[in-house]
Amino acid sequence: MTKPTAYLCFSLVLGAASPVTLATPISAVIGLSDSQIVEASPAQSLTPISGTWQPLTKNFMPITHTQSGSVGNWLEEVGLKIRLEHKQRDLSFTGTLTKVDQNSRTVWLSINDRPTQFPLDDFYLIPLEKNTPKNEHNTIPYQVSYKTNQLTWSPQQSLIFENGQVTLSQQALISNNANTQIDIQNGLLHYSRRATPMLFKAERSSLAMSDAKPDIHYQDNEITYPLEDNTISIPAYSTTLIALPSHQSKIEQQTQKASLHTYSNTSGEIDLRFYNNVRFSLPSDGFPGEYNTFWKKGDLLIPSNSVVLNNVRAKSPLTIATNKSHDITGYLTLVSASSEKLPNTQVWKAIIENHSDQTHAYSIEHSMNGIVELLEGEQVTQPNAKSLLIEGKVKAGSINTVTYKVTLKN
Repeated sequence: MTKPTAYLCFSLVLGAASPVTLATPISAVIGLSDSQIVEASPAQSLTPISGTWQPLTKNFMPITHTQSGSVGNWLEEVGLKIRLEHKQRDLSFTGTLTKVDQNSRTVWLSINDRPTQFPLDDFYLIPLEKNTPKNEHNTIPYQVSYKTNQLTWSPQQSLIFENGQVTLSQQALISNNANTQIDIQNGLLHYSRRATPMLFKAERSSLAMSDAKPDIHYQDNEITYPLEDNTISIPAYSTTLIALPSHQSKIEQQTQKASLHTYSNTSGEIDLRFYNNVRFSLPSDGFPGEYNTFWKKGDLLIPSNSVVLNNVRAKSPLTIATNKSHDITGYLTLVSASSEKLPNTQVWKAIIENHSDQTHAYSIEHSMNGIVELLEGEQVTQPNAKSLLIEGKVKAGSINTVTYKVTLKN
């Protein structure tokens, strides 16, 4: 039995006029900073970015797009009777709008057959006659594609840890910055680059949830997700949150890791700062980007660090640092050094203390200021020419001591 789709909506409208609902749904590849629209309608539903028109036919009639900027409403009233009301003073004028000059920010009004000039920014426009759309230039009987920044999306991603399991939770926040409702019938989310979500004067949000989810696609070096539900309607100046595929995996390994860099003249105890690292693999592909991490306790989510994952592919191991460890502490001491200059021989001692009631695995990456020529010591390996790796397990309430000797050269 298929569960019905649930919607959760809340809104706060600040003096916004009722938007006009689009009659015809559009097709859109929704990007993080702009979208590629495909539609066939008498006029474009959204405002195109200049120079992005792409007719989807070989032979087409000329397409005219008015570059009206911030005077679009004024241009629509040229030749019609209007009233001008001053924004600060008790002044008003009625006449026929004859001219709009965008460069000088002025308008011309014919009052009793006499042309009068007014500063555009000082007055409110009050239309007095019904405006019949002029469609001799913008009627498009065929499909066109164009780019707009009025429709965007941003990923919202989380990793939730609980009882040895990790849940990858993903949602898409789709933003409509147009003054009309957008109906998307054939949509595709395109992950292209990180963008900052836009803020809207009239805030609306809605949450759409569904059980059946398609997969995230990696193809042609692009990352996409098809919106296979029925038409998605997004009100004007609003955001809509939709669910993306979520996955659950078993935590394969949990290690308390610390790293530090030392020199030949180091003295005293050097604190080891351990961080809780979790290793797991995902059963399916996910979106790259920033993920919030949480530890779940009952119905509550405890926030941890945010992490950036550049590769979120199926069965590819991931290791992330969730938060600073409060169970493991320690320090490193330079016991002896044959010289402060290279080459020299150094003896180091690491102390690792477990304050918890369970055994913990730990790992310490010790970077040196020279090339490691000779290494002596248990639980210590050499991953590369200039660093050592100390690994082991410390039992509950216990202290481990690791001593090792290293010979360094230039």
